[in-house]
Amino acid sequence: HNAPSPQRTAAATSTAHTRTTVARASPVCRAHALRRVELPSRFHTAPPSEQQPVMVAMSSSAPSARVVKVARESLHVSKPVHWLESRFHFSFSDFIDLNRMNFGALRVLNDDLVKPREGFGAHPHRDAEIFSYVVDGELTHQDSMGNKEALGRGCVQYMSAGKGVVHSEMNDGDSTCRFLQVWLTPDRRGHKPQYGSSVYSKADRHNRLLHILGGTGEPPAWRDVHASECIKLHQDANVYVSELDAGKELHIGLGADRQVYMVVIEGALSANGETLRTRDGAKVVSRAKADGPDDTLVLTAGKDGAHLMLIEMAAGGR
Repeated sequence: HNAPSPQRTAAATSTAHTRTTVARASPVCRAHALRRVELPSRFHTAPPSEQQPVMVAMSSSAPSARVVKVARESLHVSKPVHWLESRFHFSFSDFIDLNRMNFGALRVLNDDLVKPREGFGAHPHRDAEIFSYVVDGELTHQDSMGNKEALGRGCVQYMSAGKGVVHSEMNDGDSTCRFLQVWLTPDRRGHKPQYGSSVYSKADRHNRLLHILGGTGEPPAWRDVHASECIKLHQDANVYVSELDAGKELHIGLGADRQVYMVVIEGALSANGETLRTRDGAKVVSRAKADGPDDTLVLTAGKDGAHLMLIEMAAGGR
């Protein structure tokens, strides 16, 4: 979000699970408030009898996808005001790195920490697919289409800015709000603005992939995916999250001309042998041929488990 300011917005209350608004006012609603829990409680070690791999589109003979680690130490840390600390995976605001302009359609991925009773005041956007995934605390959204909503941990809000929209994102709670702010380039300019949100529990993403955002193309044919009634992006991309217990595995097939950007939100994991820790990212590019087997990406959660996001998309600029 550009031009942050301490402008306040009011939170509101209700309990809808999935909602989409297209350029018109909608009922005020509020997701279930979720209390902050310390890391050791979130990621427990399952008994040995339960530590069976979660298999997703596996193929033991398929080649391994190439994983390029984006270390958390390499992320730009921005502290433009006293209430905000952001980590930029790509160029954003006054931070410009020509080697970090985008990854395919993925243009922005910011890991934001917003102090209580502060936030991003009303500001405009256009021609961007923007979504937020709440990790801790609550995030209150308000926009010029009449939407006002507060969302807690594991919930998703999406806004297609299209021809133009004004919105604010505030932390009206009593604890620090952490959320991932993600922008993708739309498939064309001039879409009608729209807003949508989804409320999830940990059970929805526990030891499996939860499909939180779909796109213009068919999603990957991965097994053991919780396919909810997800919001649709104006782009050929799919977004998944998961919370894995210690030692759990995901085996993911990556087809020709596809790529994935991954973020370890909490905990740690191994990705095809590459160790990734909290706030590390990774670029995964398929080398599969159209007439050959998919490349394989094997994710194994570390001793404290792992909370992760995968953004799967058509191959493009790196």
